[in-house]
Amino acid sequence: VGEGKEDSSISPPTSVVELDTAMALALTGMFTARLGASTTTKISASKLKRLLGFFMLGVAPLVPAKAYIMEAKKNDTKNHDTERNRMERLLPASIIGLGSGFLAGLFGVGGGAIVVPALTLSTDMTHHQALGTSLAAMTLPAIVGTVTHYGKGNVSMRVAPMLAMGSFFGAFVGGRFVGLNMDEQSLRYGFSGLMVVLGTKTLLKI
Repeated sequence: VGEGKEDSSISPPTSVVELDTAMALALTGMFTARLGASTTTKISASKLKRLLGFFMLGVAPLVPAKAYIMEAKKNDTKNHDTERNRMERLLPASIIGLGSGFLAGLFGVGGGAIVVPALTLSTDMTHHQALGTSLAAMTLPAIVGTVTHYGKGNVSMRVAPMLAMGSFFGAFVGGRFVGLNMDEQSLRYGFSGLMVVLGTKTLLKI
């Protein structure tokens, strides 16, 4: 593999969750998730859908762009110590958590659409690590957002339990048997393609 390019055939690292980063994301996200959920009552449903659709389309190209961004930055960082101290890892995560918590509460989207692109671009995490850390981090903000929406009558208990059960098994199968066995480049472009499809469908349904 040439200098400045990532080897997408390398297997994912043994640990795909940075627990301290996930905790920083979760704690800050909990504060803003309630604010985001409360904001939904001030915006019409059609406007929320439009904002969500444009948001997904805007996020789509960011993750695949990392390889090109990192290649451009490589010459600037190759002579510096690559070890990240705790502050260098947790400060960006805390800022990402504030934004992702608000957007998760506002749009109801999980960490995949928000935290994964942010972690991928702002840290040296692999896509596997960004996915695993995002899943670990968004549990608490999702609970806060759900409780707030439930209090405002926005949760359909007729649908939610089965949706949660299906998501649980889908996440296990997808993570255990698919995600960890895919190379970085395929995951990135797969993620980007999914955002384009979902964003387009959301806009077309308005």
